Amino acid sequence: MTFFKYILQIMAASVLLLLIINMAASAQKTELYSVSPYPLEITTQKTTNIIFPYDIVSVDKGSRWILAQKAKGVSNILQLKAAQGVFEQSNLTVLTRDGKLYSFLVDYSPEPLQLNIGFSKAANENGQGVILKDDYNQARIQQNAAKVSTLPRTLNGISDKSYQVKMQLLGIYIEGDIMYYQLRFINKSAIPYDIESIRFFVNDSKKAKRGAVQQLEIQPVQVYNDSIRIHPGSAVVKVFALSKMTLDDAKKLQIHCTELGGGRHPRFELRNKTLLKASSL
Repeated sequence: MTFFKYILQIMAASVLLLLIINMAASAQKTELYSVSPYPLEITTQKTTNIIFPYDIVSVDKGSRWILAQKAKGVSNILQLKAAQGVFEQSNLTVLTRDGKLYSFLVDYSPEPLQLNIGFSKAANENGQGVILKDDYNQARIQQNAAKVSTLPRTLNGISDKSYQVKMQLLGIYIEGDIMYYQLRFINKSAIPYDIESIRFFVNDSKKAKRGAVQQLEIQPVQVYNDSIRIHPGSAVVKVFALSKMTLDDAKKLQIHCTELGGGRHPRFELRNKTLLKASSL
């Protein structure tokens, strides 16, 4: 009996040891980690765009002062604005279809440092998506846009006038992957001109002839001089920074300017031969 009791004790000790080993292994597999939030600034007059690598599944806002919506026609771009000028720091949580969680600490700023933020498909150690390398250096783009605004005219004959308000393309410049469009707006009327929007579209002219227009809106990376009022008898130069592009023969880049609460809407279109005249900065 003593021998069998000894064997049973050894077996019990072995089972206990195995249980301890399995518990230790399980504990190692379920290590806790923290998800560090990304800093994010939003404002009332400009839209912040966050581009995710996969479709957005859910969005949770920590405050009602954060306005959020998916961009029209796509499911992986989140657009954000502030509902009022000042609010306490809050947070934003986004879940995407690949199961990743993106956490942001949201602050109000009259001039956000970044308006367009992109995430890659890679994942870092804590499971969040990783911010892309800084392809668009915001400070560098602002410096270039300010420089372009002062450069002399290099392009002629590209303009449109709507009821004494004229929009002209003065020049196109490029550095790296960014193209800069130098536009001048002239108000020859006695009525102030308030800009509602200036938008860029790529249209397929061949499809337009068949009655089905294929239109893609291009969002600027940065805008220099975001003033919206052009006083009577004055002119304003604005610079729009967009990702570099060229077009095939069937496509045109259209630039539309619309008046807030009015009917003066100058617009013109560019073909590829004009884009190829871009000057190096």
